[in-house]
Amino acid sequence: MEACEKAVRLVDHIRRLEDFVIVDYIDGQYGHMGATIADAILQAGTRYDTVVRPRVREIKNAYPEAGTTSGFWRLIEKGGAKRILRWMDDEKPNRVIALTRFLLNEHIETEDDLAVWLRDEANRPRLLELRGIGPKTVDYLKILVGMQTTAADRYVFRLLDEAGAPAADYQEAKEILNLAADAMGVERAPFDHSVWQYMSKRRRTALPKKGDLPPRGMEVDGPPPCSHCKLFNVDETRLLLSCRIYPDGIPQDIVTTATICKDLI
Repeated sequence: MEACEKAVRLVDHIRRLEDFVIVDYIDGQYGHMGATIADAILQAGTRYDTVVRPRVREIKNAYPEAGTTSGFWRLIEKGGAKRILRWMDDEKPNRVIALTRFLLNEHIETEDDLAVWLRDEANRPRLLELRGIGPKTVDYLKILVGMQTTAADRYVFRLLDEAGAPAADYQEAKEILNLAADAMGVERAPFDHSVWQYMSKRRRTALPKKGDLPPRGMEVDGPPPCSHCKLFNVDETRLLLSCRIYPDGIPQDIVTTATICKDLI
């Protein structure tokens, strides 16, 4: 089945969803590189409404001097990324540092600079070389600076499965989503956010109770998770399949160690 046919199936499926709403607001276009960098790095595998957005707004409002990349870099050197982000472990602060340094070396100071740089697809492979930067994060950066595209996350893959239009990989999922947005006459970035809003809201209403575990041998929709998607539950000493069972990640009171699939970063 071609991507255009899958897009038609997705559109038909969405139009049958009574509570699917096209949103008219998306995060981004902050006019503040510190906020943009923080948003791009923190969003992967993290609750956006309660964890990411408050920190992004705090950085933008509390540190106006970090509006440019060089200003944000000076702030990091002075205060430390972990303190600025209010983050406990080292991984994401280190990714923020690496991305900021990379953008500095590319002489990218503002969101407008970044948008121009991202439009040149020759730059994409170099950005993907950074630790923690996958295809989704690159496209998410484009959305943050006002470009019209989509960033296919695990919610998109799940919705495509439900629509009978499964995607083989990230690139196909993104193409289907873009084509569906065009067919519905909706800008791509708001359409992407509408899918996220719908799926995350549905997930919140269907979360397992505290302490619940998926039954052994539970069947999951879509392609089997790759080796990066597997989570090991220490207490139960058995393998759990992560992103297809709990689309927003295994709750921390159930699993002590988790890794997000590299294709969905």
